[in-house]
Amino acid sequence: MTFWYMLVVSYSLEFNSGDKLDFRIPFKNYHSCIAVQDQIHAAIYTEYRDIYSRCVETDVASKSMRPKMRPKNLKKEK
Repeated sequence: MTFWYMLVVSYSLEFNSGDKLDFRIPFKNYHSCIAVQDQIHAAIYTEYRDIYSRCVETDVASKSMRPKMRPKNLKKEK
């Protein structure tokens, strides 16, 4: 199964102020999450040095390994 990943970003406006701002963005797979994490982290880091970002796997499936139903109009081969 494939699970959703959550990009978690936390930063403070003043270094070591204790007041953190955070946000989360869901992604269908790890590779998408990492690609965006690099861009977001770099953009925020230019202004606010006290930043933490991470891609976290959730327990919610984004894709199931269940087989798809066979079409009803499919003819049987003999």
